[in-house]
Amino acid sequence: MKALTLTLFSLYAFLLTGCASQPNLAIQSDDQDLRAATSKIANSAQSVSQSLQELAAIERATHPAAKVPNPMDPVAIGMDQILSIDWTGPVGPLVNKIAQISQYKVRVLGKNPAIPIIVSVMAKNIPLANILRDVNFQCGRRANIAVYAANRIIELRYAKN
Repeated sequence: MKALTLTLFSLYAFLLTGCASQPNLAIQSDDQDLRAATSKIANSAQSVSQSLQELAAIERATHPAAKVPNPMDPVAIGMDQILSIDWTGPVGPLVNKIAQISQYKVRVLGKNPAIPIIVSVMAKNIPLANILRDVNFQCGRRANIAVYAANRIIELRYAKN
């Protein structure tokens, strides 16, 4: 019985020593690999940053800042009425509403586009002329708004398709 207990104990001890871990020297090499990887990531980040700066410079050169016409004098053109408006929708009805308030007539040139030009105006206590200027800017190249104060006409010019 003692021999069997001694054999089982020896077998148990032998099995446990097989499960014991040995000191790992790979930790030092992993630390060096981590430093090398961190250095490569930093170099890549710097390269990407430089590329983005070059791309931004090219973008500024190919697409210069939008030129906004000089603001109209609201009093001189009779559009100094103060208005608060929250509008998101087609440009045509908004121009008609502004013309109605300022006692102007609307003249439309060109064909209404198949997909209407959508503008978004959120203005509080702003002169009509400034609102119309904002709408004109939002139309971009798809339409242009001209004001003829002498004839009291607002002209909405749609661009050719």
